Amino acid sequence: DFAAGSRNGTERTSQSDDGTLFKFNTSYQVTNDVLGYFTVSEGYRIGNSNGIGVCPAYDPTNNQQGACALLPGQQFGPGAGDVSTRDESQFGPDTTTNYELGFKSTLMDGRVTLNGAVYYIEWTDPQLSSATINASIPITVNAEGAESKGFEVNGAWAVNENLSVRGSYSHSEATLTADAPGLVGTISPPGFGSVLLDGSDGDRLPGSPEDQFAVFGTYVMPLENGAEVAFNAGYTWQGDVRSRTGGLGDGLTLDSFGLANVSAVYDTGDWQATFFVNNLFDEFYETGVVGTNLYNQVLSDDAGGPVYQRTYYTHVGAPRSIGVRFKYTFE
Repeated sequence: DFAAGSRNGTERTSQSDDGTLFKFNTSYQVTNDVLGYFTVSEGYRIGNSNGIGVCPAYDPTNNQQGACALLPGQQFGPGAGDVSTRDESQFGPDTTTNYELGFKSTLMDGRVTLNGAVYYIEWTDPQLSSATINASIPITVNAEGAESKGFEVNGAWAVNENLSVRGSYSHSEATLTADAPGLVGTISPPGFGSVLLDGSDGDRLPGSPEDQFAVFGTYVMPLENGAEVAFNAGYTWQGDVRSRTGGLGDGLTLDSFGLANVSAVYDTGDWQATFFVNNLFDEFYETGVVGTNLYNQVLSDDAGGPVYQRTYYTHVGAPRSIGVRFKYTFE
């Protein structure tokens, strides 16, 4: 009996479920080197508690509601409309129906592999990030619907006995498919009064780039003493990432970035010595964000002096690193 984040505002206090998941797959050998396939499957993710205590009843003369979770129908303010329509204490499961059409191939006498697929994912009751009305504590809620669609391709080529290359590219679009009232929690400066913003049909979902690609190459050079040296180089790139659904609530868009890594490996069989350079071009990049710029404020204490509130920051990736690794295999 799931109910967390219930859109109809019905209070439920326990979660249990049972059922089945369906998967269908068919394939067709187009030629000896090319296989086509089609898959339909279902996915399921359990609900859970948001780990926050339930708010006490609202008392206009002595309100004790603070860092707490509201239940459906619970009042949180003096206005007639100050009533919660969702269960902030827990969230329910979400489900997906997944469709994938693709191919796998081996070409040029096995020296080339090329695979690709297009997919569509229909998402019901997706679990998304939000915040409580009181104290704006991060929680998970269920929206009504979302979708993800895209394609991906990857391949590898053994150019000769010494040189091999491989690469991949993917494009994905993940969006809401229905309006989501009160989905994104934010604040209203000055101060930290909570505000809930509505998500809209078509809003881009946070957390992942729309485009990504990677290329890698390896050249192996045999030596007269029986050892070999392998030279490796790779470059990965990803597009920008939204920190909040639709960029709402002063959400940040993390910039796209690319990283290059190189290494040389001397291998005798028993031991290896590796010289490596990660982030070869010393690219500055951000991988995540906590809060929004709205949380960085200058407030006043009881004496009128400034109080600097700073809780917004981003996670920054590692700068260029150069090193050597040694490995020995004991028989």
